[in-house]
Amino acid sequence: MKGKIIAAIVIVVLVIAAVGIGVFYLTQDKDKEINLLAGVNTDGSGIYIKEDIDINTMFDFSKPIPTPIKSGWEGKVFGTPGVSTIQHVQLLQIAEGMGMKFAAYQAGGDNNAPDTVYFIANIPNATAALGDEFIDGGSLWQPQYQKIVDDPKFKPLVLTNDLFPGHACCVIAGFHGFTSENEDETVRFLAAYVKAVDWVNNALGAGEGSAEYAKLVEVAKSVAGPNFTEQEIKDAMDTVIFTYGANTGTPLAYLDEQIPNLAESLVELGATNRTLSDLGFDNGEEFAERFMDDSFLLKAFELLDDPNGTSGISGTTDLTVAVIMGDIHQIAIHIANTKLGGDESKSFFEEYGLNVTFSGATNGPGVATAIQNGNASFGLLGAPPITITVINGELVKA
Repeated sequence: MKGKIIAAIVIVVLVIAAVGIGVFYLTQDKDKEINLLAGVNTDGSGIYIKEDIDINTMFDFSKPIPTPIKSGWEGKVFGTPGVSTIQHVQLLQIAEGMGMKFAAYQAGGDNNAPDTVYFIANIPNATAALGDEFIDGGSLWQPQYQKIVDDPKFKPLVLTNDLFPGHACCVIAGFHGFTSENEDETVRFLAAYVKAVDWVNNALGAGEGSAEYAKLVEVAKSVAGPNFTEQEIKDAMDTVIFTYGANTGTPLAYLDEQIPNLAESLVELGATNRTLSDLGFDNGEEFAERFMDDSFLLKAFELLDDPNGTSGISGTTDLTVAVIMGDIHQIAIHIANTKLGGDESKSFFEEYGLNVTFSGATNGPGVATAIQNGNASFGLLGAPPITITVINGELVKA
């Protein structure tokens, strides 16, 4: 895809090698657990800045990875979708990497502390960003980011792809109280989702001029809302890599490499109010071993490989899935619920006997709350907010 910048190193390392420790764990109440079941996408967010700010005062772009310049960040105010979101966490990591604080902006207060970058954590979309008089910039997911940088008030600073190439973004989380009692429905849900991700990537590969690409843009535009142009949708999709994992070996290998260090980093950065030891884990690898469950995804692959996989399905099961409103990172979940062949056809979910209803949230923490409260069986959200929710709520314990 055009617009992708592949880099070899990162400012703040989020990736460590998976150790693969086999440990048997018990927990007091597994029904309260939330588990990470599949991937959704990598990359696909961006940092924007006011038009009158020289981006070369913010980053040294001569480096293979743009390097932040401390003096350019001091006193700047950035909007984020929420303190648990991946966009907020990445800005926190950038500030910490420069030896700076990342503090809440106080309207009418003293916001001139030395060595400090400020944040306003209630800027979840382009409308909020363009209407906020206090922010100098911010970070958002696609297509909200694209809408902002296409406005004369702001311009692109850097894509998160450029700073954290290949970083885990959205994932699928499942409520254990549901998945443990409804294994068949969980496997069918993931099978339909995998088909949708493959369809999205095939449509992107076919490119403009193909019927599949036109349909993808149509669905993405309907998800994003009427304020987005077709070109903004196309440009936005060019910065996202859509994935469920891999259909070979260990399907969540890329998350195996990132979640352990992410969990440890979130604790070290003070983004959680619990430690891993509070949950009974010695390190991030032990936590990830319990938090991540690829067993359903592996069975989904088996179902997809079975030529008669859908023939024995009778009746329809109702499912509620929490999603972030207007987030095209999650476009495959909407494709899975779309009759791609016309009104007389079945969606991928319908093929697998599922009637899926979406519950919308403004950000990842909202999706996490819906899962935690049992209002959704599954949710699509950023890796940081679900990891923070699970640690703070002690929803996975040794």
